[in-house]
Amino acid sequence: MAEFIVIAPVLLFVCFGVIQFVLLYQAKSTLDVAVLEAVREGAVNNGSMKAMRAGLARGLAPIYARNASAEGVAAALTRAQSDAVNLSAITILNPNPAAVRDFSQPRVYQDPANPMMEIPNDTLMYRDSQTPGPNSRMNIQDANLLKIHVHYCYEMYVPLVNKVIYYAANIIGGIGTGGILTREPANLDKDPYGAPKNGDYLCKTKLVDGIETNRWLLSLDSEAMVRMQSPFRDSAANDSPNPTGN
Repeated sequence: MAEFIVIAPVLLFVCFGVIQFVLLYQAKSTLDVAVLEAVREGAVNNGSMKAMRAGLARGLAPIYARNASAEGVAAALTRAQSDAVNLSAITILNPNPAAVRDFSQPRVYQDPANPMMEIPNDTLMYRDSQTPGPNSRMNIQDANLLKIHVHYCYEMYVPLVNKVIYYAANIIGGIGTGGILTREPANLDKDPYGAPKNGDYLCKTKLVDGIETNRWLLSLDSEAMVRMQSPFRDSAANDSPNPTGN
């Protein structure tokens, strides 16, 4: 009995840890699919950031699903749409600004006085592939590859383990003298985030809020690339700014 009392808390913590890491693996796999969904949306919508966020939300919805009903699906999508806007940062890695400067051309659609600046996407197999752009040093075919990086804040919800992983990932404080994380390192007057040494700009949480809500976030990252199916427009790529963090 005495041995069980000693080992039980450690065993329970290990079991909780296994569950949380399985959920993290599931979340990362779902994110990979969601990022592919997002970049496909961008490819057919001129690289629109707003469209990519919509695609990302659809892909992330399974993480938030709690019951298999129409109401459950709607609630999951609503929550995913909110987090795609507030807890996700999408960075367009290609085409980069240099490629946009090299290959963007004006094209008139309706108003001749306001042409659209875009990277042509038509007849790519017949366009010059030997002459690279002077700034980007890539050809127009490579400039038509849309590659994005997504930085997403995943909410861990296994009790105690979520807090320990958050503190460890951000390198916040140390182990309290009375047990695991019993002494909060936060100074509410100076740094309510606990002076993290590896703090995340988007996923950081005020310790008092995390303790009150048991809501701890961990950053997950993923990338995907597809060929553009429409002309890339820099204006569309900036139609939905990334969140700035807490």
